[in-house]
Amino acid sequence: SRPRAVIVDDFNGDGIPDLAVANEQSNNVAILLGRGDGSFLEPQFFGVGTHPLSLNRGDFNGDGLPDLAVPNTNSHSVSVLINSKP
Repeated sequence: SRPRAVIVDDFNGDGIPDLAVANEQSNNVAILLGRGDGSFLEPQFFGVGTHPLSLNRGDFNGDGLPDLAVPNTNSHSVSVLINSKP
């Protein structure tokens, strides 16, 4: 999967830090929800363009939840992942 970037935020609103990881080789972003004891649940994968090298977070739709923008180097695009809190 070749992880290239990591962002820590509370993606599901439970007050526990979660991880978002950009995986360059598998062309996806993995979200790992925190358990609150330093460990994480199994990752959920979201496909993006080719060779994502970084992650940027913001509330792009104004709902108060962190969303992700992922620049994709080889596909010359940006993938926007809107948080739909589980």
